[in-house]
Amino acid sequence: MKILHINTSDKIGGAAIAAFRLHNAMLYSGIDSKYLVLNRTITDKADVKTKLGYIVRIKKIINFVLEKIITKNMHGIKGVFSSFKYGISISNVHEIIEADIIYLHWINNSFINYRGLKNILKTEKPVFWFMHDMFAITGGCHYSFDCINYQTECCKCPYHKGSLLGNLADWQYKAKKKIYKQFNNLMFIAPSKWLFECAKKSGLTDSKQIWHIPNIIDSNIFKPVDKKVVRQLLSLNTNIKIIGYGADFALTNPYKGWDYLKEALQILAKDKTLQDKKIEVLIFGSNYSKEIADSIPFPVHFLGRLHDEISLVAAYNCMDVFVIPSLAENFPNTILENLNCNTPVVGFNVGGIPDTINENTGYLAEYKNTSDLAKGISLILKKGKANVSEYAKSFAPEVVLDKHKEMWNIKGISQ
Repeated sequence: MKILHINTSDKIGGAAIAAFRLHNAMLYSGIDSKYLVLNRTITDKADVKTKLGYIVRIKKIINFVLEKIITKNMHGIKGVFSSFKYGISISNVHEIIEADIIYLHWINNSFINYRGLKNILKTEKPVFWFMHDMFAITGGCHYSFDCINYQTECCKCPYHKGSLLGNLADWQYKAKKKIYKQFNNLMFIAPSKWLFECAKKSGLTDSKQIWHIPNIIDSNIFKPVDKKVVRQLLSLNTNIKIIGYGADFALTNPYKGWDYLKEALQILAKDKTLQDKKIEVLIFGSNYSKEIADSIPFPVHFLGRLHDEISLVAAYNCMDVFVIPSLAENFPNTILENLNCNTPVVGFNVGGIPDTINENTGYLAEYKNTSDLAKGISLILKKGKANVSEYAKSFAPEVVLDKHKEMWNIKGISQ
């Protein structure tokens, strides 16, 4: 049986990492899996394919410009809004023709549009859309925050601030609904319980088949190592408490909640129960910022962007606690990565974060409550590390792959 995973990027971004790990887990288990992407950075893997000839490169640039124009004024309100209008035709590529099952992952940035989706579905192959955010069930936003229009329609989209196409969200919602209704071979996978429930409520997918299957984490890569050794490698003091934070574009990403952590750190500096502990902060995903360093009441270390898993493992093992103050999340890779490295996690009670953070693995703070966030960090720093790596075993490749195989069996797909 041949599986094809489709994602805009091969390993850039959380969705790409999750998709790549699922693809690799299938390969290692003996499943014939391939990974088709628009933007390829891995050049030495035969199982990673791209359709980026000269004509496609030109079209990619044109689509990028057109997307920027029609979504102008629809970005930066609360997060990201994507067009489903522009894309590149891939339904006739060899990998799709020979595939028995197709997994769609994060297909935005003008990779697959509604026509491209329709043409893929016309092959009549089982297509599972693995949702890494809410885009598949909304009119275009990747996270709806407190807006619930997606449950019925998107005709009054709060993102709409002067799009050249009028109410783009409404148009895209209707286009998706028409396609979803037409093709029974389109199904959906949600890695978090939160997104699973959202999909069941969406007017687009409430009548579609939806499965809840979490992301994969490889304990052969992400695992505890000697804290003193990795701190010495990174020139960090071995006798301090380190609060960790990181994500792609960690200090500017609208979803990641840096301002809330900054305020929580100000509160921690006044916590008299921590006066006997020397505390420092470790940030990855952003370069050095004097403004940020001066605004934090603790010494700060910037690791910049980490491009390989070994660097991430070293960073996680340096930390006494990892903080994820995100304002919107589906099923964050960073939580599983930290837990596998035996690092407890503190985060807000939002999205899929409660799937992995509890009293045994860290502290779940009230949403947007910086005092509660600071309280959780303080408790972990005083309590010390627990054996949280055991918890992540339920997300091991063999465990999660069994869920995919069970799904295939239910659909009558022979292996």
